[in-house]
Amino acid sequence: MNALGVILAYVEQDNMRELTKLRTMASLPIGGKYRMIDFFLSNFVNNGIHDVMIITKSNFHSLIDHVGAGKEWDLTRKRGGLRILTPFQAPDRQEKEVYSTTIEALASNMHAIKRSLAEYVILTRCNVICDIDYQDLLEQHIRTGADMTAVYTNYTDEDRVLPIETPIFTVSDSGRIVDVKVYSPEKGRRAEDIRTRPAERPSCEKGCGMGIFVIRKSLLESLIADSMAYGRVHFYRDVLLRLVGYLNIQGYEYKKHFIGIDSIATYLKANMDLLKKEVRDQVFEDVIYTKVKDSVPTEYIAGCHVSNSLISDGCWIEGTIENCVLSRGVRIGRGSVLRNCVVMQNTTIMNNVELDHVILDKDVIVRDDRKIAGHETFPVVIEKASIV
Repeated sequence: MNALGVILAYVEQDNMRELTKLRTMASLPIGGKYRMIDFFLSNFVNNGIHDVMIITKSNFHSLIDHVGAGKEWDLTRKRGGLRILTPFQAPDRQEKEVYSTTIEALASNMHAIKRSLAEYVILTRCNVICDIDYQDLLEQHIRTGADMTAVYTNYTDEDRVLPIETPIFTVSDSGRIVDVKVYSPEKGRRAEDIRTRPAERPSCEKGCGMGIFVIRKSLLESLIADSMAYGRVHFYRDVLLRLVGYLNIQGYEYKKHFIGIDSIATYLKANMDLLKKEVRDQVFEDVIYTKVKDSVPTEYIAGCHVSNSLISDGCWIEGTIENCVLSRGVRIGRGSVLRNCVVMQNTTIMNNVELDHVILDKDVIVRDDRKIAGHETFPVVIEKASIV
């Protein structure tokens, strides 16, 4: 496929708290042995896109360690392949003035984008997991003669909250986006609140942008250069909203299940959703590649109890686990009970511990007889390498 995939891995969520303190959103563990970036890279590769760039900003060491040269995704190539673009700071800019918006990030890395031989660029953020048929997306983009194609979804989950800065599209019967509203209140509101406010409700049964766009590379270069020249740095407000009446911006409706993560609560919910077979069947419809680690099988000790959980390799389980997701190398002691928890790599939970709605980062130690309980709307997060 004649397309360049660009993953905006610099995008951070302030309300992810401790989980993105030492890592980017793209390297956040999910589903046990996977990282967020695995789904984006695998989706590109499964659709024949082998020219991929990852734009980073900070805390990218764990991302580089996980991705490496892209061998697991067959992206170690002489032409194209995987490139991780770390921040470049111009000599005339202050140290703290590293790019913070999509326009600035693309402008800072435009030299690398121009070197690509691809005709089209697919831009994607790193906080939405979905299985898009990029071949079909690109074919629609070419068939409709679009200047840009934006992926959107109908917003039907009443339990979710729209993240701030979510673009809300109004799509005509012909599929063209005719209006863009950027959802930016002080806090996200539930989908039902959107429906009770006609001015903010998506029209034509269409709706919320997923942060995925297709655009011809030459047009992208022109738009970025024009935006930087006039000090316009916000992609949604200064490109989409300003030019929606001038450019032919088409919509591409994504109808399958997707996982959006923009807070601690939605991160826990995403992992809990993966415990449902119908969700796994859609998310893992195609092969998802990840970094290979030669771990030993998990050992289940006599007397343990495990139900409806995802358990990675190398774990040692003596206690009770219900509705949990465990990464590699986790140890659960005798008499311990975990419910609705996410436990990351090499965490040790000793004896007679009770945890409910808790997210434990890597290398955490929970000592004997501890009891910690959160709620699905406000899970407790134990920071990396903590001792509780």
